Amino acid sequence: MKTFKLKYLSIIALVSAVMIVSGCQSKGEQASNQEEITVWSFTDEAGYAIEKFEEKYPDIKVNFVNIPGNFYITKLKSALQTTSKAPDVFMIENANIRELIDVPYLENLSSSPYNANELIPEQYPFVQANEKDSEGHIRAIGYQGTPGGIYYRRDLAKEYLGTDDPVKVGEQIGTWEDIFEIGERVQQESGNKVHALANWNAISNSYDGIPWVKDGKLVIDPTYMEVLDLVREARQRKVLAEYEEGSAGHAASMQKGEVMFYPGATWALQYTFKANAPDTEGLWGLAPGPSSFSAGGTYIAMYSQSEKKDSAWKFIEFYNFDHDFLSELAKEQDYFTSNMVVNDQLAPSVTSAYLGGQKHFEFFSEAAKQVPVYERTKYDSIINNDIYKNVLQLYLNNDIQTKEEAVKRIKRDVKLRFPELEVD
Repeated sequence: MKTFKLKYLSIIALVSAVMIVSGCQSKGEQASNQEEITVWSFTDEAGYAIEKFEEKYPDIKVNFVNIPGNFYITKLKSALQTTSKAPDVFMIENANIRELIDVPYLENLSSSPYNANELIPEQYPFVQANEKDSEGHIRAIGYQGTPGGIYYRRDLAKEYLGTDDPVKVGEQIGTWEDIFEIGERVQQESGNKVHALANWNAISNSYDGIPWVKDGKLVIDPTYMEVLDLVREARQRKVLAEYEEGSAGHAASMQKGEVMFYPGATWALQYTFKANAPDTEGLWGLAPGPSSFSAGGTYIAMYSQSEKKDSAWKFIEFYNFDHDFLSELAKEQDYFTSNMVVNDQLAPSVTSAYLGGQKHFEFFSEAAKQVPVYERTKYDSIINNDIYKNVLQLYLNNDIQTKEEAVKRIKRDVKLRFPELEVD
């Protein structure tokens, strides 16, 4: 009897061991069968997409590298020139897309088997405008939709405009003159405690994106000259709270309710307002303002010498055109993508508690279709941010007196920074 029991227990132990070994082998085989791709980005927002991608494609493992800060673009350029260190897939910020779009390290996504030309009609035209190189080939695909609008404090709108309804508010702020008139009145009635706009950036940022260079020649769009006058007038009429952009005071004003209107893009909801004013849920609304605009954006590209192009393309296609995933991303992460088809489907139902229950996808879906379409150049970001806005500040402070002087300074600085450009 004892012998029988021992034999029985031995059989059980043997079977258990075989099952454990088989399970380990199965997991090991699965891991060994996985193909690994490396994805680089300058933010960590891709984490959710990677998780969902690996669920759909368990045979592909994504090694994600987040390189925050200004060093990202430098490290990326260096890596792309060194085959052994380059990522298979990488993100490019809107400010840098034209700088990289023509380099040979970006795979041609218009070619077979990708055929991205057949897919991008799902995207907004202003996003498509910067996805192609100088020969018309798609080299990067923008997954982020970044139209803008006027975020406003509902409590202040009720007090000073008599309503917090987005449509009615929008009717009262259709021009900068409308906002300036409101700003003058609010500043006086509040005893200088409340202002219409936080700073001059609220005006100038509403026109970012207009190209500065065409066919190798500096072109100063008249809009930029109009903005000079607008910001000076806004200061003179005490419309501005005069908070430095990105300062602690600027952030605190959102929580305290010291400014009525903040122009901002889609991502500002998460990364500006919720981040800086977490206790103000329900006190915000969205309305159209004096201009249609977009701000920021992220593009995704493939390394042309990657040895894992099939898996890399699956990731890019998933991130931009998988409707089920994009719907999940929108609902769970409150993320507005560049996919017009998906956003239009979600528009009637997706709301934001932070925005007082407003259908913000409906708002942004319509706003995105009104954004002007510009093909940016590699010079635009530097000219706009380092040269023009510096001149704008000098003009605002009366260190530069006239627009003629402003134009001369812009031309001088562009010549010094970019001697290869033609400057009249």
